[in-house]
Amino acid sequence: MKQQTPKLNVALLGCGQIADAHLSQIARIESAEVVAVCDIHEDLAYQAAARFQIPHTYTDLDRMIEEVRPDVVHITTPAHTHADLTIKLLNLGCHVYVEKPFTLDAIESARVLAAAELANRSVCVGHDQLFDPMWMRCHAWIQQGLIGEVGHIESILGYPIAGNFGALVAANPNHWVRKLPGGLFQNTISHPLYRITDLMEDDQPELIGNWYTQSDYDFPTELQISFQGRRQSGSLTFSTRIPPQRITRIYGAKGTLEVDFDAQTVRLNSIAKLPGAFAKLELPWKHFRNSIWNLSNNLWRFAKADIHYFAGMKTLCERFYESIQTGSAPPIPPHEVHRVTLLMDRIFDHCREQSLTNSTDKSNSASTSDSTRFEEVPTCP
Repeated sequence: MKQQTPKLNVALLGCGQIADAHLSQIARIESAEVVAVCDIHEDLAYQAAARFQIPHTYTDLDRMIEEVRPDVVHITTPAHTHADLTIKLLNLGCHVYVEKPFTLDAIESARVLAAAELANRSVCVGHDQLFDPMWMRCHAWIQQGLIGEVGHIESILGYPIAGNFGALVAANPNHWVRKLPGGLFQNTISHPLYRITDLMEDDQPELIGNWYTQSDYDFPTELQISFQGRRQSGSLTFSTRIPPQRITRIYGAKGTLEVDFDAQTVRLNSIAKLPGAFAKLELPWKHFRNSIWNLSNNLWRFAKADIHYFAGMKTLCERFYESIQTGSAPPIPPHEVHRVTLLMDRIFDHCREQSLTNSTDKSNSASTSDSTRFEEVPTCP
């Protein structure tokens, strides 16, 4: 009889909003059990433990590690704390899952990954949408050759500033998000960015673009960046002016795939094979069949209670835990973790340079003109 692998003991550090997603998805995984939660605010730790039936609560990290000896710790604290906490936990013998963004910058990322190698422990970043059922379906269709060679990836994130979290950030100039090197964008663009890099061969493609500010705010709220690589190009749009949405379109030589993470659909737009007016019938028919497939798939998943907003997180955690138990490579290679972090640094540096250049040009223009001066658009804090 095959011996059953013991469950991993998992602890969670930081019981804010995103902690619920982690706790709910880990609860669906048979190979792991959450044994403790920790937060400097006792009431946050207590309510998380009560709602998810977790036996131990702590306000002191060292005490939690000493008493429950978790195999894995999930870090769901603000981004500026990730690097130091991860390194500390690695040195204490824990494997670590870090909520995105991985670290503040590539310097911290390199430190964390070096510490993991030195401690012989694994670290995973929360790039969970790479393991969403729709993204994995998209990958399968690409491998089947349905759209040919990928040439361009377009990733869109709609993030209304009036939303629950966005409103908190906008109302508080001292909010920790406002103090990140990339401001509002750094806490969120990991997702649309790694959906591009997942299909782009170039480690560090060329960048074009900038960030902008809505007139009602004193920090950048809009971001548009284009990427140019050797074989693929990409574009990333972050907008607070559009409804919430997480959409990526992959353009190939023979067609296009559109992944809508909120609708949980993959739409295939292929090139028409019939001539002339017949194509106007062929393409709508293909769209109809694709819609029927998406509806049927979602109905089946709904009947199995298998539609979850963070479905990709469950799969990523499962694969991370399996890699720990088997000693195999982690689901997201360290190189890819560092690659995305470094590219985020380049995006923010590029936007700051563009903003400074624009501000200087405007200032010089105003100083040589009789026109009324205007306020410069502030750069990201």
